[in-house]
Order: sequence, then structure tokens, then C-alpha cells
Amino acid sequence: MSSAPAASPAKAYPPERRLHKRFPIALNADYRILRRGRVGGFGSSRTINIASRGVLLEADDSLAVGSPIELLINWPLRLEGVCPLKLVLSGRVIRSDSHGVAIEARRYEFRTAGIRRPSDRPPDLKVRSFTG
Repeated sequence: MSSAPAASPAKAYPPERRLHKRFPIALNADYRILRRGRVGGFGSSRTINIASRGVLLEADDSLAVGSPIELLINWPLRLEGVCPLKLVLSGRVIRSDSHGVAIEARRYEFRTAGIRRPSDRPPDLKVRSFTG
């Protein structure tokens, strides 16, 4: 009588506790740390993942937990295929460690990044109009 090898028990993973799915999206972003309604610091970062309730960032600097923050993420799609978009997220830093900076979103919206008008150009550039 041959006996089959005993199956090893499946490795038990803790159940997923997050209520909101995270999407692994790497996008360039700028941030502003706000202090009493003014910009107290700023920097550049890159997103690691995004969820409806927050963002995890790669940042060069450690950010103070509890700090109000505004994050401006360069969105990869354009409005009507033409106008650049930014995802602007306001929230607070809830974690800052070697794994990244976690931002809890309190408010977010898409804004147009704007297309420069001729009057916005630096003065050394001349605008020429051609008539046919």
C-alpha cells in the first residue's frame, strides 16, 4: 500500500483589511506642506500607488506626520486629448518612513494644467502673426 505524501498546509495570509483598492500608478508629483494657510515647504515626488482615500509616495525627504499637504499629480491623460490635467489632492501626512509617505486624502479634484497664452510668454519671445 503506497501512501501519498501529505499535502503541506497552505500558507495563511492575513485577510485584506483595506476598504479601498490601491492601484499601482507611478506618476510625477509636486507637493506643498501647508502651515497656517501658507506654503511651509515643497518638493517633488513620485506616486507608488493611488486609492480613493489616499496616495503612497516616494519622496526624497521625510515629511512630518500630521502635516497638511497639497499634492499636484501630473495626470497621464489629457482633456479632449489636448489640455494637460493635474490631480490636486489636499490631505495630511499619516505615515512617513522607509516604505514611503502615506497621504490621507480629504479632498481631490482634477484641474486643467493650462495652455500658455501668447501674453504669458517670456518677454524675449516675439509673437508673429501671419496673414495669407
